[in-house]
Amino acid sequence: MLNYQDEFNKITTEFCGTCDLRKIELTICGKSACFFYIDGYIDTLLFEDNILSPLKDLQGDMQVTMDLLNQNTQMTTPIEELTDFAKAIEEISAGEIILLADGAESYYKYSEKKYQVRAVAEPPVSTVLRGPREGFIEDLKTNMFLIRRRLATPKLTFELMSVGKYTQTKVAVGFIDGVADPQIVERIKTQIEGITIDGVIESSYIARYLEENKFSLFSHVGSSEKPDTVTAKMLEGRVAILVDGSPSVLTLPFLMYENFQMSEDYYIKSYRATSVRIIRLFALIFSILMPGIYVALQEHQYQLFPVKYLVSVLGQITNIPLSPTLEMLLVLVIFEILNETSIRMPRYVSMALSVVGAIILGEAAVSAGLFSISAVIIVAISTVGVYCVPDEINSSSILRVAFVAIGGVLGLAGILLGMAGLVAYLCSINSYGVSYMSPFAPSLIHDWQDGPIKAQLQELGERPYSVPTDNRTRQRTQIAENDGEQNNDSNQ
Repeated sequence: MLNYQDEFNKITTEFCGTCDLRKIELTICGKSACFFYIDGYIDTLLFEDNILSPLKDLQGDMQVTMDLLNQNTQMTTPIEELTDFAKAIEEISAGEIILLADGAESYYKYSEKKYQVRAVAEPPVSTVLRGPREGFIEDLKTNMFLIRRRLATPKLTFELMSVGKYTQTKVAVGFIDGVADPQIVERIKTQIEGITIDGVIESSYIARYLEENKFSLFSHVGSSEKPDTVTAKMLEGRVAILVDGSPSVLTLPFLMYENFQMSEDYYIKSYRATSVRIIRLFALIFSILMPGIYVALQEHQYQLFPVKYLVSVLGQITNIPLSPTLEMLLVLVIFEILNETSIRMPRYVSMALSVVGAIILGEAAVSAGLFSISAVIIVAISTVGVYCVPDEINSSSILRVAFVAIGGVLGLAGILLGMAGLVAYLCSINSYGVSYMSPFAPSLIHDWQDGPIKAQLQELGERPYSVPTDNRTRQRTQIAENDGEQNNDSNQ
């Protein structure tokens, strides 16, 4: 049985005298009692009407029990009985209401949470012309609901766990039972349970622990702010990881070609989606290689330039004090500085900064003879191309610099060797038993219909072979039905 004064002092001491711990003392059936909660977490009106007022009116001399509380309070969520002191402290910290009563067998937990959350809106980096415009927010329950609303099946399963010594951040692992591979689900849960860190602020913290190659240049964990995208990935057999306080939901396993898939591809005609995906692929390749190739041609193979353009280039670089390699590297660094500055500054200032940086500073640098106009144009085109695949901006920016250095030292032969090494490295990456470059290495022709090519929806009869799943069949394709009808007619 709980001693009221001792437990009251223990709870107060545990919270170190913080000013936002609310303590409401009262008498219930002649017994001293106290409600503990953190100010700002709960709906005070519902708390007073449904819980506090009814219990204050109780008379007599009775033991405070679960049955007594259930009979005299109105709750949409059931009252929970907690026997562990540490668990009670954890629930108070998480925004729940804990009732301590003298002589009671346990602590009692009420839940009347109500706090401000951001409205569901379209994510700023995942805008679409056609398709759902909802985006995840920083509230875990809302994000779970956004997925549940699209997957109205009892097979959708969320398993909740806490990560972080001080933050106790709620992390939900979501998957479709019977579709997701149980081994991958258990492996992900084990990885998350093994995280020992003071606090988890955003889902990127969890992503770093889920990556099997910690020093890889490329991300091995998918991330999306759109519920429709996450739902589609779960239907293919992937696992979703939702983190309280983060609008980005992680998905595993993750493949390289997912960077070229956008949610809008599935809401437009397949031929348009296919052409756009190919454009994204070549835009990324050109943006990474173009500065390096230009430097390699200038430094080593200038004879490959067309004669008229070579004359123009020679005229531009005559008075440039820097070598082609240093010039390109410096232009890349300046563009990165302008990019970072425009992101961090207020919007109304960043627009003006973009105009000043791109036009005035660029024109002035060329006129002053610091840079050639060709170098500025190539870096500008390369920077625009990088943003065709926004999820690979970090790795692309580093690779651009690396290929410029390689091209300046080894020429075109070095560029080719660098490309071969990069492809070999990508093919060697394996995450959760799945090849990062699948369906290209290993080659899975079946998955090309939703890789570089976007097939018609009716043709996607099976889930991708790149992702392990317990249920390969997604739908009976129209083609298969027609073939079956023809076979039946021939048999008759």
